[in-house]
Amino acid sequence: MIYADVPGGDELVAWFGEVPTFHDAEIISLSLSRTRASELKIHGSITTDGVDPNGYIVLDKHAVVTFSFEGIMDLQLDGFSSQNVIAGLILQRARDRGRSGYYATPEDVLDIEIELLPCYGLDGFIRAKKVAISFIRDRPPEA
Repeated sequence: MIYADVPGGDELVAWFGEVPTFHDAEIISLSLSRTRASELKIHGSITTDGVDPNGYIVLDKHAVVTFSFEGIMDLQLDGFSSQNVIAGLILQRARDRGRSGYYATPEDVLDIEIELLPCYGLDGFIRAKKVAISFIRDRPPEA
């Protein structure tokens, strides 16, 4: 499980009680920087078996999760909207996408990649040397 290798990953898995899939999670922000950590903030939750009085599935364990990247070496992003919902997020060791000519630094077997699966708005992947996770146990404040 890659979450065990990422600072903050074990705590996130403990909060959710499982490895999060981030199905129907909303991207709150993405900040890219050449000289400091870049950040991806996502509002995630766990889907329960419950249904509310209006027929909607009950969500639990809300969290605003921040993925911090150091040493971004490649990325490919598509789409953007006022609401960016992903079908899921895959945190994994980076895989060969045939893009080594784009790498800002030499590749390594320890490189980490976050893949944002498309649903509505932003999707793509980010490959970096280091990823760390932090989170706030709550829904995001209304914008």
